[in-house]
Amino acid sequence: MLGTELESALITGGSGGIGSEIVRLLTRDGIAVAAVSPETERLAALAEETGAECLELDIADHDAVNSFCADREFDILINCAAVLGTMTKLHETTPEQAEMLVRVNLLGTLNCLRAVTPGMLARNRGHIVNFGSTAGSYPITGEPFYAATKAGVEMLTKNMRLDLFGSDIRISEILPGRVASGMHAEMIGGNRKEAWARFYDGFDCLEPVDVAQIVHYILSAPAHVDITQIEIMPTRQVFGGSMFHQD
Repeated sequence: MLGTELESALITGGSGGIGSEIVRLLTRDGIAVAAVSPETERLAALAEETGAECLELDIADHDAVNSFCADREFDILINCAAVLGTMTKLHETTPEQAEMLVRVNLLGTLNCLRAVTPGMLARNRGHIVNFGSTAGSYPITGEPFYAATKAGVEMLTKNMRLDLFGSDIRISEILPGRVASGMHAEMIGGNRKEAWARFYDGFDCLEPVDVAQIVHYILSAPAHVDITQIEIMPTRQVFGGSMFHQD
């Protein structure tokens, strides 16, 4: 169970594979959850299932985020929303794709932090969980600009911890490896069936609930304990090694 000082949560990307599992876990603990994403149909189904408040919101829209949070108090902010974009090399990334990745992964995260953190500071309580990625820690092919935005989230998280030094607000970051969430369909134009065959079938990937349980573990730590960063990987996934091209 979570501490009694944590009563309400804002979860971005709440209709996604990981986000929806976090919603399920927190509502079972009696947390008043507001889950937001652009996917109205999935949100409606999640609201019916969990009783959470599920609303359509573009986190990249600064004014919309401010308006949504204006009269609300959140003890927990989970920045789970992100986009991958299509597979490409860094020098072939289009301006449109680069802008989309920055707007959601970086500016969207920042918009939510700006909207929620002042209230946490005023009450001197709260827990912020940002989602980075192992892609932001290691070189990766296919999604290099996504990786760059996730590296940005890691530095944003570390600097936020400095900015809030002296308060009782905790800042945590989760760096998942490959999760069978369906998100990888973005990389190949949205074909979920093909994505499942290409990225998940035959691989022992993390499941969304695995990552959600890590979030729950982080939030359940005693108030004086800040679990600052966790990297969670499938047992059979690894980064590193050396490549040497021979003509």
